Amino acid sequence: MALAQALAHERRLEHMALAHVGDVASEAAAAQPLITAAQPSTMAAQPGITVIAMGGTIDKDYPRSAGGYAFEIDEPAAGRVLSELPPNVSIEHVIVSVCRKDSTEIDAADRQALCDAVAKVPPGGRVVVTHGTDTLVESAQALERSGAAHGKAVVFTGAMRPERFRQSDAAFNLGGAVAATSLIPTGTVAVCMGGAVVDSRFCRRDEQSHRFVDTRWGP
Repeated sequence: MALAQALAHERRLEHMALAHVGDVASEAAAAQPLITAAQPSTMAAQPGITVIAMGGTIDKDYPRSAGGYAFEIDEPAAGRVLSELPPNVSIEHVIVSVCRKDSTEIDAADRQALCDAVAKVPPGGRVVVTHGTDTLVESAQALERSGAAHGKAVVFTGAMRPERFRQSDAAFNLGGAVAATSLIPTGTVAVCMGGAVVDSRFCRRDEQSHRFVDTRWGP
């Protein structure tokens, strides 16, 4: 009799333990954030990319003039990169050339022209700005302050080596920037270089490593 009572008590304890585990699992599942993947129909509905070219290293090419020795800023490299994609990964795009300058030569008038070009993009638009790396952050922050990016996702990018060169980082950075425009919140102006995406408000270029870093996570 005592043995039967002991076994029954043990079974009750097991049932109670299993019920507790189930409750904990349910609570944990409810506490997890809901992560939703983009459905094909949603992805298909996304607008194409507007690429605004400001010149810079990404667009530089070998000199064409006889006896020339300095690199020349050519047509926007983004057009070549995006047009050469295979059909299954191609993306609709429009190229807008604002200026063809080394970024050290970009002035307030050029930045105003950039803001005007972004303002013309319809709400919900995705914008990639190709720019020289020396003053890329300054232009991105100027655009953010202007309010022209309101309702749009804007990502700045560039290259350390011209797109025309072998082992250039241009296509890698451009691809990252295009992807980032579909991930960042609208109204954001971000910088995408070297695989990192940084909110322009907290971005700076480290002079030693030449990387674009987030000031919130370090000096």
